Order: sequence, then C-alpha cells, then structure tokens
Amino acid sequence: MDYKEGKFKLYIQGLSFGNIAKQEGAAIEQKPILIGEAEGESIPAAAGLLEQMSALPLNYGHVQTIILSKNIMKEKMVDVMEIIGREPLLRYSFFLFGTEENLKSLMQTQSFFNYPQLYSVVHRPDRLIQYNYSLPIMIYHQFTSHYYRPVGTILIPSLTIDKTHFSEGKEKSLSKINGEYLISRQQFKGWLSKKDLSGLRWFSRGIQDSTLRFGTENISVSVKNPNTKIIVLKGKNPSYKIVVKGKAVLVQNSKNKQLKEVENELNKKIKNEILSTITKGDRLNTDVLNISEKSYKYYLNHWNTETIRKFNAHSVKEVQVEIRVDPGNFKY
Repeated sequence: MDYKEGKFKLYIQGLSFGNIAKQEGAAIEQKPILIGEAEGESIPAAAGLLEQMSALPLNYGHVQTIILSKNIMKEKMVDVMEIIGREPLLRYSFFLFGTEENLKSLMQTQSFFNYPQLYSVVHRPDRLIQYNYSLPIMIYHQFTSHYYRPVGTILIPSLTIDKTHFSEGKEKSLSKINGEYLISRQQFKGWLSKKDLSGLRWFSRGIQDSTLRFGTENISVSVKNPNTKIIVLKGKNPSYKIVVKGKAVLVQNSKNKQLKEVENELNKKIKNEILSTITKGDRLNTDVLNISEKSYKYYLNHWNTETIRKFNAHSVKEVQVEIRVDPGNFKY
C-alpha cells in the first residue's frame, strides 16, 4: 500500500502454484509473478478497481504479507488499520513490513534456483531469523496490540533491494531487511539502520545464538541463550539498570588472546551496542528498546503515565554485562 499526492495506490502480488508443488526430481521452471496495481481516493476504491478488472476472484484470505510505503505509515496509518480491520478474510497473522523502495520493483525481486518469491524474506522472514537473528519481525496482531499503548515503541522491519551479493549467471535482485521504522504513541518517528539497532538483539525474545566479531574482526564468539533483565530504580522519576548474562563459545581467536581479555572485550562491546542503540532512539524521541514498559506494567501505582513517558538516554543509570566465554572444542 502506498500514498502519494493525495491518492492511495494498491499493489497485489500473485504467485503460481505450478513451481511450488512439483514432482520429485523434476526441473523447476521459473513462473512469472503476477502484479496488480490500482489507484483510488481510498484503499477500498483502489481494491475495488482491481477486483473489477481481475480475470479471477481475489481472495484476501491468502495474504501472507503486507508492505507499507514510508508515506502511508507517516500520513495514513489509521486508514490502513481500518481497511484491515473491516476486511473479514484478512487474518491478523500476516507479516508487516515498511519500505522506501518502489513497491512494484520490490514485488518482482527473486529467490534462488528459480523458486518462487514465496521462498524469500518477504514471505518467510521467520525462517530467516531462525538462523540469523538480528532484527525482529512484526506480525500484525503484535502491531495492533501495541499501537495505542501510551509508552514504548513499535518496530516495523524495512525492506530494501540488494543486487550485490548473489548471482546466477546474472545478478539477482533480492529483498532484505535493512532496518526498522519506529512508531510511538500513534506517531511515525523515523527509521534506524541495522547497525544503529545492534543493541536490540540483546532484548529480543527467543534469541538462541548470536555471533559477534570484534577486535578488527580477529575474534569471533557465539553467544548462547543470553538473558537480559531490566531493573526499575525508584526515585522522583523512574530510572533503570540493565543486566545481561549468558555464555559464549569462542569461534575464532587468530591473535591468541587470553580468555579473560576476550571476555572483557566482548562484555564491553555488548554494553556499547546497548548504549548506542538507546542513544540513537533518544535522538528520535523514542524508547526504542521499550525499557520504560517495565514501569508502565508494574509501577503505575508509583508513577503516572506522563512521568514514565519522560524516558531518555539518561534514564539508564547502569548497563551490566556478564557473558562468560568457553574456549570450545576442535573437531578432529
């Protein structure tokens, strides 16, 4: 969905079943991607035009992903929520993304080995983060449950087109997640890159394994099941202490540094990532790590909502990181 110059523009993508359910051993034939587009004074008007021109009935019950342009997130988010809430076949379990790319071009990005775009981050981001956990994905029911919350920040992953890392005879146009759009108290706040959000992974639920490289990338460790705790410190205004604990396994140590030195550098890096992300969010007037939600959930009898909203980078008084590094074992 897009919004430009007072008009709503709606794009739909249809994928063929022909190269999904294939026989064993048969070659995969690349099928074309069907793209529909229409413009109207409202989203229902654009959808209605597409439905009138379609050769087959459009069933919105198949929708797996909705991608929003930056413009529509900034100016017409309520319109988007209204049409989703009123369409009976649209489930609240679809993935939600934002983008500044041309929506039609994004829908025409490819997958590997002639597989349909169904096997890409646009349709299966949960499969990607299972092995490469960095930025969280957004399912629509999570978005709606947080949209009217008076504290905290909603993160909508942003998609871009990458043409530089893979090729199959010729360059491949692939979609990838490169950052997050920020919405707080029903207001669009801006965008932060993947690098800006490096501290976010230590607050993401379900993280199993995270690999870090540091010391000019001469050292690499794999952090296993880290546990992050937010402690609320009472005073006139709420303040916070963050404690990160866990274990890590040494993957690379080309400079043969002492284990204690590696531990110290690792803990310092994680602390700096967290503080940097808090600062980047503060510049956009957001609590990007949702630290203040702890006060809102458990301490409303101590502070009112307006006081809790005053969260800024100075509200975090201490970040304590205790990750112990194991030397690991070599395969023989």
